[in-house]
Amino acid sequence: MRQINEKLGALLIGIALFGVGCSNSSISSNSSPLDPINGLSGVQNNGVSPTTPTTPTTTANGSVVFTNSATFVPVSLAEFNSYVATHPLNNPTDFKITMDLVNVASTGLYSGSVQLSYNDTGYKHAGVFLSGAGLNPSISGLKDNGVYEAIFNRWYTVGSKTVFSGVFQDAYGAIVVVIDSPVSQGDAQGGASGGLSGTVYYKNFAQSYAQQSPYRKCWFIYSGPFSCRTTAMTNSAYVASVDGGFRKLGTFSGLGKSQTFQ
Repeated sequence: MRQINEKLGALLIGIALFGVGCSNSSISSNSSPLDPINGLSGVQNNGVSPTTPTTPTTTANGSVVFTNSATFVPVSLAEFNSYVATHPLNNPTDFKITMDLVNVASTGLYSGSVQLSYNDTGYKHAGVFLSGAGLNPSISGLKDNGVYEAIFNRWYTVGSKTVFSGVFQDAYGAIVVVIDSPVSQGDAQGGASGGLSGTVYYKNFAQSYAQQSPYRKCWFIYSGPFSCRTTAMTNSAYVASVDGGFRKLGTFSGLGKSQTFQ
């Protein structure tokens, strides 16, 4: 679940009570904790994107300039409100998805971050979802010791189509990103003039007093409120139709393949 920083909210209320106008600074509806395995403290988010991505633009000669950011289209405002969960939306606009993924040790598995952002009543809100580059630590009594955290994040073939799917987590839930636009070999942008397109699914964690495991992402947790594992997960591929309580959040198009996948 995604929530506005309470201390900051209280400060803003206090300023308003004293009649002092506040600046149009960004705040976040979703901050990601330090990755306990890989120490990715750089993804801590206070409403300001770690990069300043832009959507694809068209040059004077009509060619498209792609980036690792694209317009995101929620299936509905009600569904996006369910994803946000902890505060009501007013008039959200400028929905974007930003992906920064890296091939892990030339394994064909991709670690990194996926950011979902939007603006609402003058503030920018952003959720950052992670999948680390390291191996699960070996701990007695736990499953999947020594397995790559990004084991389910890869390109694979479905029929005649090349597809990517990956699962990423923040403190409040998980998302699955499926890229299913045509991808041809040798085409850096995915075989289509519009770049890569796909779908995002989400699953919020159930409310619980239990503590999340600092040693496993939710796709390695087999039961309980912090599990996001599905029957579709195997060590070979993650099918495009997800199950296990995931719901379709929205679609995107216009991602540059070479800018998104390093």
